[in-house]
Amino acid sequence: MADELQLRIEATPESLGGTYSNASIVSTTGAESRVDFLYVDHANAMDGEVPAYLVSRVIMPTTELAHLAETLNDHIAKHLEQGM
Repeated sequence: MADELQLRIEATPESLGGTYSNASIVSTTGAESRVDFLYVDHANAMDGEVPAYLVSRVIMPTTELAHLAETLNDHIAKHLEQGM
């Protein structure tokens, strides 16, 4: 059995607050996937255009994106079982 790796995650005080996103776009090319997290500013729509701002971009191997999708699905299912 392989030794378990324990991560010590460190963060700056600025990053601990997180970043708000109300939309995302996922694109995949080859072995990598890109997830763009956006803030879509519906309050400032003008002439049929809605401003959207990139707040974060995560580039990861597509295999890791598949693991992330599985983890998110499991987490959401458990959360819904508890009655949100």
